[in-house]
Amino acid sequence: MKRPIAISLSPNMEKDDVWLAVKMLFSPINWFNFRKTEKLEKEFAKRFGKNYKAVAMNSGRGALYLILKTLGIKRGDEVILQALTCVVVANSIRWAGARPVYVDVDRSYNLDPEKLSEKISERTKAIIVQHSFGTPANMKLIKKIARKHKITLIEDCAISLGAKYSGKQVGTIGDISFFSFGRDKVISSVFGGMILTKNVKLYEALKSGKDSLNYPSPFWVIQQLLHPILFFLILPLYNIGFGKLTIGKVLLFGFQKLKTLSMPVCKDEKRGITLKAFPLKMPGALAVLALNQFKKLDEFNKHRKLIARKYFKMLSKTNFILPPKNKGSIWHRFPILHNNAKRIFNLAKKNKILLGDWYRKPVVPVGSIYSAGYEKGSCPKAEKYSRELINLPTYPTLNFEQAEEVVRVIKDG
Repeated sequence: MKRPIAISLSPNMEKDDVWLAVKMLFSPINWFNFRKTEKLEKEFAKRFGKNYKAVAMNSGRGALYLILKTLGIKRGDEVILQALTCVVVANSIRWAGARPVYVDVDRSYNLDPEKLSEKISERTKAIIVQHSFGTPANMKLIKKIARKHKITLIEDCAISLGAKYSGKQVGTIGDISFFSFGRDKVISSVFGGMILTKNVKLYEALKSGKDSLNYPSPFWVIQQLLHPILFFLILPLYNIGFGKLTIGKVLLFGFQKLKTLSMPVCKDEKRGITLKAFPLKMPGALAVLALNQFKKLDEFNKHRKLIARKYFKMLSKTNFILPPKNKGSIWHRFPILHNNAKRIFNLAKKNKILLGDWYRKPVVPVGSIYSAGYEKGSCPKAEKYSRELINLPTYPTLNFEQAEEVVRVIKDG
């Protein structure tokens, strides 16, 4: 039985990750072993140079929230971010008491530097620049504007770990950066995040802030450890059944209903409600999972680039609009545009292929974009793209034959 072509169902998971999760599940003494977390922090920081320090958190959103609070962001302040982003970024800003201010995107689906200055006010305290789909933003111009206005520049590297801009690793160009190890990120520990900085005073303040936090509950840790184990069972059965009712889908729905499996973004987050689950310390058990995949980062990203190269070649003379080529991109996902994206999604689904839907709205996932502080019409290009964007898979366990199958199916549309 083969695992399905599914862009968001634990795409990085390999057998060694599953067995490691089993080992950790039956080793509760290590669930909150801070030495395991410290080891991940040291190994992570080492990749970026001897002057860098890392602070691990239980999520990327928790990492961003701690950054904002440590920077002194408070009620009445404004923080700039781009449209075509995740609601958890906007939530972190709002939980800190500030107002998210959205900027439209350029052709690379990143923050448009030409639209940035007009959104800056005397209340602007930080700019969050996201490297969308693993493609670096125009950091030269964005950094120049941030420096001119003396505004802190935060890099959102949640989906770009390993990408480079002008030879520099993303996460080292702004003043501070954060990363995510969520279930469908570049590397995964189901939940997890990291802060990176070379500012010694800022690092000490961040570390102090982290040390004052609690760990998640043992039940929460168990949920995350069960995730790779249960998906190892679910994925081969995902498309086996009758019509839309399959064994894998029933199992997934059942485990989520029983709360054996956690959701990546819960209902309250979609409504912008503050949660107690973030920010918290990163448990040692999840640090072990993250470190295991971190060791495979270069291998993962090399594969993603090869798949992207294949997509560029096979889709070059079609009615799909391809992304701009960028040699610094890791192509965490391969974004294309089509004027009837919904039809392509449905066609792929009929062929048992689950494509990615980042970003069907300017902010996702939300019941209403207004709950994330977004004003309709404020970012017209992002709104247009959100109606046309389709993400093709590039994940490490996707083979070349499957990539060819994806292209064959969407070409038929």
